[in-house]
Amino acid sequence: MNQLHTATHYQRSLYNATGGQASGVNVGAAIRMRGPVDPERIRGALDALTARHEALRTTLMRQDTTDTAHQVISDQFPLELREVSVPEPDEEQRETTYAALLQAELRRPFVLESSPLARAALVTLAHDDQVFALIAHHAVMDGWSAGVIRDEFPRLYEYGTSAALAPPMLHLVDYAMWEAGLADDPATREHWRAALADASPRLTFPPGMPAIGAIVRTTPHPLPLDQGPTLSAFRSLMVAEQASPTAVLLAALAASLSDHATSERITFGVMRSNRQQRDIRGTVGFLAGHVPVTVDLSGDPSCETLVGRTAHAYDRAISRPAPLSVLRSALPDNRPGPLFDVSLNYSHQQARHQTDAIVMSGGVMFSPFDLAHSEPTEHPWWDGASLLDFQIRSDPAGRLSGTLVADAHMFGGTPAARFGERFAAALRGFADRPTDRLSDLLTPKEWAL
Repeated sequence: MNQLHTATHYQRSLYNATGGQASGVNVGAAIRMRGPVDPERIRGALDALTARHEALRTTLMRQDTTDTAHQVISDQFPLELREVSVPEPDEEQRETTYAALLQAELRRPFVLESSPLARAALVTLAHDDQVFALIAHHAVMDGWSAGVIRDEFPRLYEYGTSAALAPPMLHLVDYAMWEAGLADDPATREHWRAALADASPRLTFPPGMPAIGAIVRTTPHPLPLDQGPTLSAFRSLMVAEQASPTAVLLAALAASLSDHATSERITFGVMRSNRQQRDIRGTVGFLAGHVPVTVDLSGDPSCETLVGRTAHAYDRAISRPAPLSVLRSALPDNRPGPLFDVSLNYSHQQARHQTDAIVMSGGVMFSPFDLAHSEPTEHPWWDGASLLDFQIRSDPAGRLSGTLVADAHMFGGTPAARFGERFAAALRGFADRPTDRLSDLLTPKEWAL
């Protein structure tokens, strides 16, 4: 029997952007298995995952009486498991072929209204070498969820439903109800109306912005951070200004974009995992959300002053969570298009999930496999899209890396790459010359597009 529930804001935004039809805004979780893999155990582990996590049994639909999308959760929803063999005898060619197969699976769209929003693939490279991938639409899964799946899958493979895994404390529908409560809270709405009253979310990016609903292409560009400073270079700055790594990165990003600001304040969308509470760390679902952080550039501040301002603004923003429905209505420039021109998504890689390392289970060696979009993707505008999306991560040693995803309608490959270069240059300046003022931070050559 299907159950109808409130949808999250992101789910409604995705549904409205596509009309409930095909969309390739997908996320993948993949794991490589070396050893004598039992196909029946693979199927059993997939069924156990589906039974544990309601998000993997969810579709979206509209009721006849309303235009609002709802979550529909099925009691039983066996997921598709596509099995593919790679016959290439040459090892290098085999690696290329199976990577292309997984990319094709990742890009294959889901119909939000009438099909399961998750599926799986099992790619066999050799009798003792296989890759399992679970693909889901972003409406029901985020990057953190991929780690949950990679963590649980080996144990479910070995022990099935008898695995010593506590049931998830909360599900995606619980998160949607929490969002709905905040959206109906007058104090939350008033707080963000006041906080964003003089925000300037729009930057000066020619040409004009595409209309909402237009299909756009986003292209990943590696950020040139590999030879730059590590987080340890900012330790004294973070201590002095009581700032997190997110605040430092955001301040440097604001500096690198300051000549595109329409005022002395820039509002960014900062992605939060929303997994701070221990009881939702094992939940599969799209729980992440954007927090608007307004950075004050007035008075030609020094780098350290800008970091302090940004840290204060970020701490205030995260102290009062709100769904994007509240934020969109609170922004003074509420025209069609993306909610934020620029967003920052920072994550620190640590032992967050067991299968961030290689594990043995049931006589098989399981190791994480990176499954991310390696080519431009097309999708309609929705509230999770930005013109420039800086995706940055740090490893346990504090080394920084990342990509810049840009709207190709507005930025070709060269301009997008230069945005990344300017950010990297600003970050080096913050590490090496924290007392420099913003006007002296970068040379004209570094600023030029």
